[in-house]
Amino acid sequence: MTPSLFTESDPDMRINREEIFGPVASVIKVRDLEQAIEVANDTCYGLTAGICTSSLKAANTFKRRAQAGMVMVNLPTAGVDYHVPFGGRKASSYGPREQGSHAREFYTQVKTTYTLPI
Repeated sequence: MTPSLFTESDPDMRINREEIFGPVASVIKVRDLEQAIEVANDTCYGLTAGICTSSLKAANTFKRRAQAGMVMVNLPTAGVDYHVPFGGRKASSYGPREQGSHAREFYTQVKTTYTLPI
């Protein structure tokens, strides 16, 4: 499929209300970061979200408040590393991330501790 870019779209358009799996992107112009977060979260889906910015403050705010399973800053929202959990939120996901318990083991360091009661 040939990649498609839809410009001058608005949040109520069908292309922005459905989950599309293909080489398609839609551009929604917003006035500020607050509106960008509102628009990004105004969906029943939440697989990925992304922002392009040179502001570390804006990047951190977006990462914290975006309601998506994967959030990217200055990166594409597809093609994540195979060793990290993959999945979304809301209607974009069901159950555990695709890599399940093996992903948990990848990020876990075992520590043995003892406490002697006094």
